[in-house]
Amino acid sequence: MDVAILTYHALPQLEPFDACLLPALTALGLDARPVIWDDPAMDWRTVRLALVRNTWDSHLRRDAFVAWADKVGRLTQLQNPAPVLRWNTHKAYLRELEAKGVAVTPTAWVRQGDTLDVGALAAERGWDTVVLKPAVSAGALKTHIFPRAQAATATARVAELAREGDVMVQPYLTAFEKEGERSYIYFDGAFSHAVHRPPTLADAPRGFSEPVAFTPEHPEELRLAEAVLEAAGPPLLYARVDVATDNAGQPRLQELEVTEPRLFLSLDAGAADRLARAIAAKL
Repeated sequence: MDVAILTYHALPQLEPFDACLLPALTALGLDARPVIWDDPAMDWRTVRLALVRNTWDSHLRRDAFVAWADKVGRLTQLQNPAPVLRWNTHKAYLRELEAKGVAVTPTAWVRQGDTLDVGALAAERGWDTVVLKPAVSAGALKTHIFPRAQAATATARVAELAREGDVMVQPYLTAFEKEGERSYIYFDGAFSHAVHRPPTLADAPRGFSEPVAFTPEHPEELRLAEAVLEAAGPPLLYARVDVATDNAGQPRLQELEVTEPRLFLSLDAGAADRLARAIAAKL
């Protein structure tokens, strides 16, 4: 097999946004098939390249996932590489990027087992509403929004989350309600396409409900996305830079998604072909 497109047991045939990658690779003469990432019967030595795509249970078993990636990365070419997956599956990477000058959404970090007075933090930083989330998470799992008036409840929730792992506390960005996030997607370091995404939290107010492709109109956001990728290191086969507007009207990095993000290939007519060519160049 030339390319194993890695997914998980609930999506054995890939999600709809990614399905178009299969014919794009076939058109280049490559044998590409979906493979369950943790299939114990899989011999990874028979694969030329393993592409992480829909491994959407990995955050629930991060230790097992990164150990698997280390093993598979020794047997075949894994993209993105195992060290990148380990780094990106704990959101402490945002601290590293911020230290390199990237404009990241302000964050208070709570180590596992520690506590935080959310009311005092919100008063000190002038945050009217806060967002709490685990540092290892995906899809808004265990993410909560609390107004400052519910600071005591928020403090208790931080303590609850911190019993399981590290926790992030951020200001709620009110622009999310109308703007959502802008995702800038890159293949092998080159810009491919951009997608406008609604808020992830199901109960968050929103001005639109489905992701849509768009033509970037704000040079400062593209400059931010490029600064993020430069700070992250050598070009990666795929990367999604998620940007949102902060409460002062400035773009901020929300996430650098280089593990298993939706790349929204089906929303852009040339995206699947661009990714397929980038994959072929690695073989």
